[in-house]
Amino acid sequence: MQRPQLQHKGSLLEFMRNFLSDLNEPQQRAVAATEGPVLVLAGAGSGKTRVITQRIAHLIASDKAAPRQILAVTFTNKAADEMRARVAGLVGPAAAGEIVIATFHAYCLRVLRRDIERLGYRKNFTIYTESDARALLRRVTDEMGGRGDRFSPALFHAAISLRKNAGETPDSLRKKPLRTATEEKYETRLGDVYKRYQSALRAANSLDFDDLLLHTLDLWRRHPEALAAARNQFRYIMVDEYQDTNKLQYDLLALLASEHRNLCVVGDDDQSIYGWRGAQTRNILDFEKDYPEAQIITLEQNYRSTATILKAANAVIQHNTARRSKQLWSALGKGRALDWFVCADEDAEAREAAKWLRHVMRRTGATYGDFTVLYRSNIQSRPFELAFRHAGIPYIVIGGQDFFERAEVKDVISYLKAIANPRDEAALLRIVNMPRRGIGDALLHQAHDLCRSEKCSIGAALSTLLERGATHGRGAEGIRAFLGLLQTYRRRFKNTGASLRKLAQELIIAIDYPGEIDRMSKNREQAMARMENIEAVLLALEQYEKKTEHPSLSGFLDQTHLNSDAMTESKQRNTGNSARLMTIHSAKGLEFPFVFVVGVEDGLLPHEQSLKEGNLEEERRLFYVALTRGRRHVALFEALSRTRNGRERLCKTSRFMAEIPETLVNKHVRAAPEMMAAKRRLP
Repeated sequence: MQRPQLQHKGSLLEFMRNFLSDLNEPQQRAVAATEGPVLVLAGAGSGKTRVITQRIAHLIASDKAAPRQILAVTFTNKAADEMRARVAGLVGPAAAGEIVIATFHAYCLRVLRRDIERLGYRKNFTIYTESDARALLRRVTDEMGGRGDRFSPALFHAAISLRKNAGETPDSLRKKPLRTATEEKYETRLGDVYKRYQSALRAANSLDFDDLLLHTLDLWRRHPEALAAARNQFRYIMVDEYQDTNKLQYDLLALLASEHRNLCVVGDDDQSIYGWRGAQTRNILDFEKDYPEAQIITLEQNYRSTATILKAANAVIQHNTARRSKQLWSALGKGRALDWFVCADEDAEAREAAKWLRHVMRRTGATYGDFTVLYRSNIQSRPFELAFRHAGIPYIVIGGQDFFERAEVKDVISYLKAIANPRDEAALLRIVNMPRRGIGDALLHQAHDLCRSEKCSIGAALSTLLERGATHGRGAEGIRAFLGLLQTYRRRFKNTGASLRKLAQELIIAIDYPGEIDRMSKNREQAMARMENIEAVLLALEQYEKKTEHPSLSGFLDQTHLNSDAMTESKQRNTGNSARLMTIHSAKGLEFPFVFVVGVEDGLLPHEQSLKEGNLEEERRLFYVALTRGRRHVALFEALSRTRNGRERLCKTSRFMAEIPETLVNKHVRAAPEMMAAKRRLP
């Protein structure tokens, strides 16, 4: 059906009739329920994005809100882009351009770019990547006498991130009641590192990704006028994937929606799989406690999967106790029973998956790109890569190295960050000897000492050492050339008429980075691949300039950090005619014609660590998510033995398999009878 566009409102009644007829009855109620708090329980594949976009169109068409008074919050840039495109198709690009459709982090960045000076930061702050943050934590812990610390920078970063997403500051961490001496020792150490880390970030006029949310909450709590401005801007707030919100996001939404209370949250508690990074299922389970007047609307019709797949998924998830009741159903037909393969070991499992993939292709006419292998842990991919390669099956592993974490890309981005923010220590330290300038470690240690004693940036410290004559020869020449280069390009990038791409290209040539790539590459192919990545950065600059009314270097860097998931999302969408190998977590929100769920064994799915920590219900939700990714067919694979830590061990079938009715499964035993007998003897 051709949906009308709302550039003109004269045909409002006709528009309402058209789009409502395209929705089922619960979807229509969700679109029409505009006032007060609303919880839309949207089961897997139930058309939640359509509901959100139609609801936005309805608010505008019925004159309840101007486009600029609507905020729609998503969890990924892909979801935001898709929602923006769909809304533009309904209300026209002009109106859609005024609606704020953004991730939590993108929205909070807007707030902080406007108001962060109230918190003592400069507006030209930069955002640290995860690797930048870990490098800073390594320096902080070393300075605190932490060499040999059993907690790595990666562990400290993960722990601090969890605390931030729970809304905890270094000071609030110290006030927590603790049960044991070991806990007290760990939390005290963590609190000290957290405090020094935040001080170092502030000195660098930088924020890490979690700070975007934490500082926005701090801003609103300390400056009511900033909160009032945000509240007054938005009369209607919608949140997608509400089951994935953490304490910090919950608090931000509670403050933002507290005046108008027109908060519509859409989510599915059965798909809450991010507890390990701070997501709180209680946010969706206890919605009525927070908003007693809330309307609850449940979407149960699935437009993705066959009835058999949904019956299996429903049967599994009903064993969870902490959930809202819902029963997915489909009008797409019964479909084939699930196929369950019991194999001898992980190599046999992978070979069987390759054989079954070929069999299904012959039977259905499917292509390689129709198949996705889902596993609990990345380490499970190796046997499938080997088996698919041997069978001549083209494949791609989703979740490889992030584009922005590649050395050559980080070098160029670090130059741009150091130009945009002279206090960005991580960026300066990365590029100070890239290419080599003769600035040695001893000189950098002197600069660090000066930073601490005079509370200045690393760039200012290098300049001071130069002025005081504390360095001579090649080191002095290197510092002078380095600081002069940054100062020159700082002035040039501030010229509003200059092309960002052209300036960046000139900078790359000025430092002879192509020559540096030749020196650090093993062969011509590797050098060419690295130069292609540099060209991709330049192309991104060019595209940013074309799409942005007032482009700036800091604006480009903001977009780069907020869109760091775009490369992964692009891979997921554009795999060509190749099978996909990916974790179940990576598959969240996606769908595929044929899904192979592998490693359905206790210890893998559910995961051994989760069983120890009592997180069985989240593991069951993860299995449910895996099942509901399939459109036409789902196959399940298990191995009777696996090699772990160099030892072969017998495995038990996942307890979740016993929750699927036998009538929904075709079981294929591919292991020897003696192995099956050994398995039956397991406790």
